[in-house]
Amino acid sequence: MFLSRAALAIVAILVTILASPATAVGQDSARDHRRLTSSLAEAPSLRLQFTLKRSSMKVYGQSEFYVFANPVVSSDNTSVLYDGYAAFVNNGTDYTFLLVDGIAYFVTSPAGDANLSETASCLDSTTIPPLNTIVSALNDATAISSVSASDETINCSRGNLFKASFGGADFALCASAASGFTIYGSDLDIAVEFLDEQVEISPPTLLANATAACETVITPTSVTETTLALLTGKTISSSTRRMLKAEADVTISSSSCSCSSTPRPCIFFRGMGSTTEYNTLQTTSDYWGAIEEHAPCCSSFSYAILNTVDYAWTDAAQQKKACNFALSISSTSSATTRVVADTIVVTHSMGGLLIAGALANASCSFASSTTWVSMSPPMGGSMSSDYQQGACSGSNVLLEAIATLVGRCPATTASKSLAYEGDSYSTSSLDEAYEAAQEAYRSNVNAAVCSDNYSGLLSTDQLVYKLAGSLIPHKSSENDGIVEYQSCAGGLPASKFGTTYDDAFYLTGLNHADTTFRHGDALIVNSQKPVKWFECLL
Repeated sequence: MFLSRAALAIVAILVTILASPATAVGQDSARDHRRLTSSLAEAPSLRLQFTLKRSSMKVYGQSEFYVFANPVVSSDNTSVLYDGYAAFVNNGTDYTFLLVDGIAYFVTSPAGDANLSETASCLDSTTIPPLNTIVSALNDATAISSVSASDETINCSRGNLFKASFGGADFALCASAASGFTIYGSDLDIAVEFLDEQVEISPPTLLANATAACETVITPTSVTETTLALLTGKTISSSTRRMLKAEADVTISSSSCSCSSTPRPCIFFRGMGSTTEYNTLQTTSDYWGAIEEHAPCCSSFSYAILNTVDYAWTDAAQQKKACNFALSISSTSSATTRVVADTIVVTHSMGGLLIAGALANASCSFASSTTWVSMSPPMGGSMSSDYQQGACSGSNVLLEAIATLVGRCPATTASKSLAYEGDSYSTSSLDEAYEAAQEAYRSNVNAAVCSDNYSGLLSTDQLVYKLAGSLIPHKSSENDGIVEYQSCAGGLPASKFGTTYDDAFYLTGLNHADTTFRHGDALIVNSQKPVKWFECLL
């Protein structure tokens, strides 16, 4: 089934909070084991308050929400998992997300009418991203002496401050003994409160055929002594503190960025799929999501809408149109010399190839004051084109779900122009055009986003791109569902890329649609924050 981004996000949050992947008990001695078995049953129920600090992370329009959780301790008191739920009301509909006995459920009903028209289903593991869990992060916590935060003041008594890492980011944790603990991060905080009584959490009623499809997505695990103390509100013993590796401190960066360079007009070129073409630049575009709210260095926004279906990226007339648009938005650009100056050029997918081709053919050039930001360009083509052309010629089957991404038969001019470089559907002239475009790309691009896996953000597009990534005969499993990492890199060395939003060349776990900014940012995973990356880039 296809769920909304908000629905999938909540399921992921529940799994992130409540799951505990197999983690060995630290100091696996009989003495430590006795301590755990004597105390694990004392773990109380939890209320976790999430505070999201960025609008690109909101869930059902909310930046604050609660998750409730009950511990389920094994009969021998050696392991635990948590049942949990979160509930929302949005546009007249109740949404409830549950984890019960390791199975994830999604329930919807008209607001206030759950008993009469409830719809419930369970979710399989393919909908849940492999996020590090909070419990796992607690198992690896280290003691720190201090924490500095850009957006808030964190007061925590000596001996109760820890560093925890998950999703590629560092968090500060302040333990408050019997009352709970708080996790502080750059983009979200989580306040964990102990409850006096258990919360009522039970599985929904499913149809028989739906029940058969349910699968366990989380399993119980052991915890370290530090984690046990944190989850039960016990004081962490001095001997346990001494065993923790000490870290100097943790710095929590700001959740937002301002422009650190010179604000300039921004122009956006979209990828393949538009049969419409406008002779003038547009002032709005749904293609790019809410990026205008996260672009502090853009003094204005212009969107070029060219026909990216009936024309190849190699088409000289289309390249000239793209250059004319780029030349038109800054007063310091020169139509005479064809130099684009003091401009931020943002491209996605085939739009990047179009610009690279234009530069390679000297239709225009970029001054040093112009910044080119490239998102997921197929600089060496895409096997999605070969897959489509093969299906249209009868050599393979074009699955309906993938056809919504790559196009139906016959293959369009634009799609054919993206044939994989050096492969059977490419030509010598197309291969030469790729080589020239790649050289122009390497010489001119200032920042880029590529992906080495298609796990993607939680969205209604996610499952389709997972299907494309696994079924299209890509040359490499390192792809975003449509474009392989090596094609996107266009010859740029792997050493140039990093996996956090601080890296100008950003290697992500995003799918091809995520890099249009439409799906916002991940709540936790640092390699899945394209919106924050763009906001903090310049």
